[in-house]
Amino acid sequence: MNETMKKEHFERIQDKRARHMYYRLCEACEKRPEGLTEPDQMLVADIAYAEQMKQMLMDDIAQRGLGQERRNGRQMYWAENKSPAQLRAYMEQQRKHLGELKLTPGKRGSAEVPVDDEFDSFQ
Repeated sequence: MNETMKKEHFERIQDKRARHMYYRLCEACEKRPEGLTEPDQMLVADIAYAEQMKQMLMDDIAQRGLGQERRNGRQMYWAENKSPAQLRAYMEQQRKHLGELKLTPGKRGSAEVPVDDEFDSFQ
C-alpha cells in the first residue's frame, strides 16, 4: 500500500466505516496474484468515498424520509427527497468499481474443481 496516497485519500475520507472499508479492500487487493497497484488503490479510495457519501445519504433518508408535503400558499404538493436516487447511483458505481478490481464473485471467476467420477474407468 502506498502510504502517501493513503494520506491523500484520508484527507477526503473522514467516515470511520468508509476508512474501514478502505483498509479491507486494500487487504483484499493485496491478496490477489497481481497485488495492489496504485491505480487499484485509487479505485479503492473512490469506493470508500462513495461509501462515505452513501452513509450521509442514508442518514438523510432516515431523517427526512422519502419526501414531504409542501405548501405554497393554498397549494399543497409532494416534494420528493432526491437522496434515494443518489444512493442508488452511488451503490451502482461501487459495484462497477468492485468489478473492475475483480472483487465481486462474478468477476473473480470460479476455479475449476477436479471431479473424479470414475467415468474413464467405466466398462
